[in-house]
Amino acid sequence: MTGVFAASTWWDGVKGPLADAGVNTIVGLCIVFAALVFISFIISLFKYIGKLDKSSETKAEVKAPAVAAQHSGNELNIDNFELVAIITAAISEYEESRGNFFKDGIVVRSVKKIS
Repeated sequence: MTGVFAASTWWDGVKGPLADAGVNTIVGLCIVFAALVFISFIISLFKYIGKLDKSSETKAEVKAPAVAAQHSGNELNIDNFELVAIITAAISEYEESRGNFFKDGIVVRSVKKIS
């Protein structure tokens, strides 16, 4: 009988801390999953950030043509070859002012229009 009594006394001593550990585990898991749900919510809002930027760009584009219409008389009519020549001359002058002299001159391999 003493063996059964001793076992129940041991279990009574472990039961309280074991229950506390279980509660701590459940609370910890709930906090972690709540944080993951919150992070998931924040990440789901990222798709609206790009739309905010585009809406501000469209507002700027609406204002831009009105300004361009006012200054349309001051624009230069330059074709692509003249533009390449102007840019090449500017680069050459800049490099020569820094002391970089090209033996064979500057060669433009390709020009890509960005717009």
